Amino acid sequence: MVPQLENLDIGQVIAAAGGDPWAVDTSLQRGRPNQISDLALAFHNAGRCTTESSKAFEEARNRFEASWNRENGNHPINDSAEVQRATQSLGVQADKLPKIGTDLENIAAKLAETQRISATQISSLDAQLKDIDGALGHLLHDPHNPEDTAAIQQRINDLINLADADTKSTLGTLESLRDGYTDNLEKAVTSLRVDDGYDPSPIQGIDDDGKSSHDEHDQNAVKNYDAKQRQLDQALVDSPGGMTPEKADAAARLRDYAIATNPAASLDARRLASERLDDFALAHFTGPLPTDRVLGGDARTRAQMRLELQKKLEQGILGGPQMSPDQATQLLDDSEQHARAFVMQQAVKGLEWQGMSPSAAKAVARGVEQGIPWAEMVKQDGQIVTLTGAGVDGAVAARGGRHAVDAFTPQDVKVFERIGKSLDAGGTVIEVGLATNDLMNGAPVGQTLGKLGGSIGGGWAGSAAGGALAGTFIGPEGAIFGAIIGAAFGAWTGENLGGTLGGQLDK
Repeated sequence: MVPQLENLDIGQVIAAAGGDPWAVDTSLQRGRPNQISDLALAFHNAGRCTTESSKAFEEARNRFEASWNRENGNHPINDSAEVQRATQSLGVQADKLPKIGTDLENIAAKLAETQRISATQISSLDAQLKDIDGALGHLLHDPHNPEDTAAIQQRINDLINLADADTKSTLGTLESLRDGYTDNLEKAVTSLRVDDGYDPSPIQGIDDDGKSSHDEHDQNAVKNYDAKQRQLDQALVDSPGGMTPEKADAAARLRDYAIATNPAASLDARRLASERLDDFALAHFTGPLPTDRVLGGDARTRAQMRLELQKKLEQGILGGPQMSPDQATQLLDDSEQHARAFVMQQAVKGLEWQGMSPSAAKAVARGVEQGIPWAEMVKQDGQIVTLTGAGVDGAVAARGGRHAVDAFTPQDVKVFERIGKSLDAGGTVIEVGLATNDLMNGAPVGQTLGKLGGSIGGGWAGSAAGGALAGTFIGPEGAIFGAIIGAAFGAWTGENLGGTLGGQLDK
């Protein structure tokens, strides 16, 4: 919180510093390391822990305990349910659970440490500025000051310059601190997806990744529905005439609103109802939306596909059993979570297959996920820009940034450049995965997508059905998303059937 000062103009101080250190600190303090730590403990306890994994977890846990301020707060993550979903719905291997717990605990520890240091820096700055403010008050309001006007004005200017300098110095420290944490977080998330096969979607927002948490997002969805759509839906349901598909959809949304606003309903029931309301709003959103850096498309195409598949799953898609609304929504969530981890794994494997080192492959996938344009990762002489300033040979790059990219070998650079020729300027992770596999050898798009989707632990006919369904009314981006996410729905076919059915997209 910006300190209340009587003589210093804090707005001018922030302007002179080139940024607001209090805003940086507020952003960091939004994170909830205790929630991440509790989830980490649930994974750790559910796994078969070796002495080595237990030691790594305890070290991370001790770091967390040393920095956490033990503030209470909401706890929107259902820890035991998330572990159960990870093992049953997402197919995470049991022997991976301890490592997931350790990776999550390290995120919690790093966040808690970052928050503690940031709070200390802000407290020190506040004390310095209050001292300066007091000295200014003495100069400005002491009628008995023996100094002449020019001397007093010079001292006032010196104090203001000191305040500006202190604020700028603290801002630099906090920005560096935040960037270090962000880089650590991005690497940890990549490791969870690529090494562990787990997409840590539940910690979004509470890890201070610059996004709203799922709980905050759900609350906003309910508020927006209440403000913009609820009365229209009620009027449609109350209108004369028989039940129509439009009336049925409106009644379903009113039901979801009632559940989402019912404090007696379970946490999961409220969450799933809110997600359906959010899908409706996004599906009808007009205007540009950012591209999904992992799966392609955007939030609108994603929501449109989810709404369509929601209906199909409730009705019993392809002869399958009918699902309740909550079962269908949870299956969509699980499938997307699985798909994101799978796509990251496939992209890294593809880059390695092309000859890139494992560390470089992860760094490239992470950079694409963060939206760094492919061309921006390469200098004019073909070197990878380490977005902290060092190229392959350690020389200072012409461009800098905050995302640290690991050192690349000359072989990594060659692979990077070769793959880049197959991608658009703003490629996504799924495009990287496709560009490094069959598509580079001329395989049909649909067949490759079907095989890619079908290899997700079995895959069900959803690899084609989801892709064809989404592609019919959304377009190519939806077909890609649908083929991947649809393939995660079942477990009684495999890659060959996925390829055969996916090939129907090429006809």
